[in-house]
Amino acid sequence: MSSVKSPQVARSTIVDTWQWLWPDVLMRILPLGIIPFLYIAVFHLPLAFLGLTLHEWPQQLVIGLLVGIAMTVFAVLYRMLVVGPWFRWPTPGDHALQGFFYLFINGPVEELFFRGFLLAVVTQWTGWIGWGLLVSFGSYTLYHRLGKWNWRSVGGVGLAGLVFSFLYVAQPEPRSLLTVVIVHGLTTWGFLSLGDEVMYRVWKRRQAR
Repeated sequence: MSSVKSPQVARSTIVDTWQWLWPDVLMRILPLGIIPFLYIAVFHLPLAFLGLTLHEWPQQLVIGLLVGIAMTVFAVLYRMLVVGPWFRWPTPGDHALQGFFYLFINGPVEELFFRGFLLAVVTQWTGWIGWGLLVSFGSYTLYHRLGKWNWRSVGGVGLAGLVFSFLYVAQPEPRSLLTVVIVHGLTTWGFLSLGDEVMYRVWKRRQAR
């Protein structure tokens, strides 16, 4: 049985994550987060235009958690069965850092830009929500190629994006990003953090046999 110190097990630590996280915040998170607020400031639009409302928040919270848990399971299985088999086993501290980033920074900002802003702007310009859905979904899916994600991973992003888009547009107005932010954060955490943990556990069990 291989120990956790085996060279076969690549570890992911806080230091490793921080090396890509802070440039990602500067080059991607900040621009995606600032642009929507600049738009509504220039055109004097309310925050609700971006989905920044707590309309029916208890229901939003419950749906977000229930669907989010299901999507976490989907993300882990997709990571294992479609994208695998390579993995890096995160340390507990790295799990915490990645979880915080995906749930409270990355998920909210991406949903703010692609669903709250881009979908709403394209719908406003064209007069049809179908164009808003198409542009926001397509942009969200394909922009992951900028991060050099392989097409299997991008395919998973597309499937998740369909769920995110449906959860948002199916709401009565004023739409809120709360549900989809929760689902997005849990899905990403399942794919990029928990998935590696599960893959390590499966690997370790196989080594024991």
